[in-house]
Amino acid sequence: MDNRLTFGINIGSKWTRIIMVLIIANVSVFMLQLLFSTVSLQWSPQLMNILTDEQLSRSSAYPWYYPASDKFTKLFWLYPPDTLGHLWLWQFFTYMFLHSTTDPWHLIFNMLGLWMFGSEVERVLGSRRFLTLYFTAGIFAGICCCVFTPGTSILGASGAIFAIEVAFAMYFPNSTVIFYFFPVKAKYLVMIFAGLTIFSCIIPRSGNVAHFAHLGGLVYGFLFVRYSYRVGEYLRKWQVRQQEKELMKDQELREKVDEILDKVNREGLRNLTWRERSFLKNASKRYKKNREVKS
Repeated sequence: MDNRLTFGINIGSKWTRIIMVLIIANVSVFMLQLLFSTVSLQWSPQLMNILTDEQLSRSSAYPWYYPASDKFTKLFWLYPPDTLGHLWLWQFFTYMFLHSTTDPWHLIFNMLGLWMFGSEVERVLGSRRFLTLYFTAGIFAGICCCVFTPGTSILGASGAIFAIEVAFAMYFPNSTVIFYFFPVKAKYLVMIFAGLTIFSCIIPRSGNVAHFAHLGGLVYGFLFVRYSYRVGEYLRKWQVRQQEKELMKDQELREKVDEILDKVNREGLRNLTWRERSFLKNASKRYKKNREVKS
């Protein structure tokens, strides 16, 4: 595999269709967020000032949409009390398309990372496996946040992006990436990200960064690249074994049916036992079901 990629015109210069669609989807949803948040603030300008410090300590005093500022965000970001408590399970998927409306750099950096690394990873994995990596990594990152920060809401594609960056570093470890104007090999850049993320998870600081989502993305990306082919191969072998078992069952069934039909030819249908009649009836149903499945 060619590892001589250099940051700049090579990485991400030729957009793949999937990367383009994902970026357009994220930007479009961001525009919707801006629209809904603006309308919400116009309708409820006093929203940010209605809660006192004493009220903030009592969840019963929160508005139904707190801590989101609009109903759109409330419905589609990942907020564990809603996601798990109210079974709004779609949030594990939809939160990846939402980004901070107060910090546009959140969206810009995520889409820049997707553009830089995503196209090359997709060319290695193929479109279907790339999308599998992207969305399952995002879901896994969301689960990590539900486990380790159950009272905190999250939004953004960072978990999925971190998984793609890990995949890129594993497939192109010696490719050069510019990090804050310094050229760094991809494998070392991911190590830096991993170290900073682990440090931030162990020693949490005030801020609005979902470090556990980043960590989940890093871990999942590594596991996916390292073991997904093995899991796929295992599943294929398991499927082959199941098919062989079904063929053996069908063969045994045919032999038993032939044996009973020979008896019918020799002794007549009236001489069959109730078990043999029942067996023929069940075999007939099985043959009919198999024909329906094949058609």
